[in-house]
This record gives sequence, C-alpha cells and structure tokens, in this order.
Amino acid sequence: MKGVVFLGNRRAEVKEFPIPEPSEDEVLVRVMATGICGSDLSVYRISEGYPDQIRGHEPSGVIEAVGSRVTHRKPGERVSVHHHQGCGVCPQCARGETVACPEDQCIGVSVPGSFAEYLCVKERNCVVLPESVSFIDGAFMACVGGTAYGAYTRLNAKAHESVAVFGLGPVGLSCVLVGKAMGLRVVGVDLAEERLALATRCGADAVVNSSEGNVPARIHQAVGAQTWRDGVDYVIETSGSTGARECIIPSLRREGKAAIVGVGSTERVINPSDIHGRAVTILGSVVFPLGWMWDLARFCAISGLSFEPAVTHRLPIEEAVEGLRLADEAKDCGKVVFLPND
Repeated sequence: MKGVVFLGNRRAEVKEFPIPEPSEDEVLVRVMATGICGSDLSVYRISEGYPDQIRGHEPSGVIEAVGSRVTHRKPGERVSVHHHQGCGVCPQCARGETVACPEDQCIGVSVPGSFAEYLCVKERNCVVLPESVSFIDGAFMACVGGTAYGAYTRLNAKAHESVAVFGLGPVGLSCVLVGKAMGLRVVGVDLAEERLALATRCGADAVVNSSEGNVPARIHQAVGAQTWRDGVDYVIETSGSTGARECIIPSLRREGKAAIVGVGSTERVINPSDIHGRAVTILGSVVFPLGWMWDLARFCAISGLSFEPAVTHRLPIEEAVEGLRLADEAKDCGKVVFLPND
C-alpha cells in the first residue's frame, strides 16, 4: 500500500508499505478520506525527518478486518477514528479524555497514521458513521470538526446566541459550520481575504478583516451591540496569535465566555483584572473526549451539518506531496483532504 512520510524541511515522500495486520483488539480500516491538520504541518516544517513513520491522524473509512478479540465492530462498517487512542484503562481514558492519557498512542505519531491506504486502530476508537454522513465529514470529525464541536460543548453554547471565531483556517472554518448548525450568529475574523471568503461560503453571518483595525468594535457592530456590555456571547480563538488574544475580552459581552483552541504565541496578553471587570470566563479547549465524537456523529445526521464547504482540495494519496505544499502555503486554500481509496 502507499503511505506518506515526512523527510524534514517541508519534504515528503509517498512510499510503499505492507498492508498492516490488526492485533487482537484492533481493526483494519481502508481509508476513504483523511485531512491535513495544522499539527501535521508543524512536523512537516521541522528539520528532523521521519522516513519510516506514516503521518496523518484524521481518518475515516471502512473496516476491512478485525482482530480476534474485537466484539463490537465488524467488517463493512463505515467509521471515523478518534486519533488519541490512550491506554483504555486509566482515569483519563475512563472519562474519554484519551488526549490526557500518560500512555497515549496518537495515530500518525506513536503508531502508523492515516496518510495511507490502510491503517490499524483500536476498536474502541472507531465511531460508526450514519449513512447520511460522508467520509469527508468523518475525517473532519476525527480532529478539526470534533475540536470545533468540543469548544462549543465546553462553552455550553445555545441557539440564537452569538460567537466571534478568530482565525479561519480549517479549525476556525469548522467552528463557523458547527456554530451555524447549532443556530448561533457567527462572526468570522481573519486578516486574509481568501479565508474571509471561505467563512462566508461556510455560512458566517458577518466577517471582519483584522488587518483593518478596531476589531472588537466591528464585532460589536456586526451583532448589534449598543454598549461595551453587549458584545458577543462567545469567542473561539483558533489562530494562536497575540493580536487575536488581545481582542478576546473586549469582544465579549459582560459574563461572556471564550475558548482558547489555537496553539501559538506564548506572550501574556490577558489581564486578570479585565476578566474580573467583565466577569467573563476563559477556558482552554484541547481536542475532545471520545464520547463527544459519537454525539457529533448523531448531530451531523440530525442537523444536516456537513464540513465539506470548508474543503478546497481533494487529492489522491499519490498527490500527497502537492497537497502538503498547498496546505503549507495556505494561499487560496481551506482544508486539503486525501482520498486514498476513492
């Protein structure tokens, strides 16, 4: 089978690998869709190469075979796969927080990943896709879409409220799509006109170009705020930039909530006195518990949510080198998805 490895310094290669065989508690998945994540690109850019490690961690596909102790999943099932496999028995895994497991085995990092035609994963990490949910949607569910859903869940967001989404890469665009499916008024914020156009395509009610300045005031205007007490109900910050984080508290209404999703700047820009003065809540939101992925699958089926409007490039695995270049340059580019067995 074909699999993609990173050679260091923005170089990648499509290599031949043997089709893996599932261990007793694993299933073999024929990968139908897998997306490029920002964390993949972080490794793609570094100087160190991993010539024998298949990358990628956003898989969905069809179960081809199962291990001897697999009891709940069966061949032919359409599944999305949570990429943090955990140990399955520690307190963190018992809560579904496999990302916090001290013995976590992340797909594409600790074990072979999804930039391939097949991969083996733990049975417990497979979430069955309703027939109405596409494989591309399943790939989003595995990471960026699930991360967006997790942020809204942690915020306890309600329909008819408002949210400003800072950063309109694939995670931010997923936040736009999930927010609209939940019935929120969504304002997208970015400095790239191409990303703002993608957010509009994904249903954003308004967009703000942050390069034009005075971002909180323009967000307030977009949601009809009359005073500083009447900003957006929620902010989701996905960019990791210092400038975006400086705008979080001024954009929120009194007693509003913000979720920090993006990884980036370590500069300290939030003043605790401002949190006190507006009585706002700021929380960190890292990926999502495994059980919420089952909830998201049902939500997609019931609401009709699809993440496909965020996709700008669909490529076969043979064109992975080009796909990584496109995603890395991020020009006129939303989500890049590989379709290894299309």
